Amino acid sequence: AQAALAGLLLRQRLRVWAKATDGMFEARRAVGFARYADLLDQETGEDDVKWPAMKRQERAFEKMLRVYGGDASHLLDIARSCLVFDTMTSLTNCLGMIITDEYVRVERIKNRMDMSYDSNATGGYRDVCINLKMQNSQAIAVGADLHICEVQLILREFAELRTSEGHRRYVQARNVRGD
Repeated sequence: AQAALAGLLLRQRLRVWAKATDGMFEARRAVGFARYADLLDQETGEDDVKWPAMKRQERAFEKMLRVYGGDASHLLDIARSCLVFDTMTSLTNCLGMIITDEYVRVERIKNRMDMSYDSNATGGYRDVCINLKMQNSQAIAVGADLHICEVQLILREFAELRTSEGHRRYVQARNVRGD
């Protein structure tokens, strides 16, 4: 329940960040990604945003047992989302907004855009992965401030690699590594 509530609160912040930095979400009716600000101008509005589902129960248990020795407190991405950008400047601006946002507390940043990151482990995929907690009064009132959410900031070129075939290869590599 905490993860579901944290996920809803996360969406509120994602809307703010996306609108201010030309962030894009996957669109339901269009192929690919659409700028959030453009979606708001359309008749369908926000209904066209394809919000990601929470991590499936099967995968959460698999990850908890394989990677975390049965300790569920290490699951950080049950509530998750991503923002897609056309430029590194927009991505960086969004990262700055998140870091300075009074309604969240950043717990960890994985910069897989760094040139020293070996992207062979992820099939060439790169992003900036942020683990954060919601810190507004609503989150605290319902205990959602205890859950760590994940936000991925991705350049469009890498987001387009996330096809079903690309994801299948990633899952295979993850299973070989035992993640």
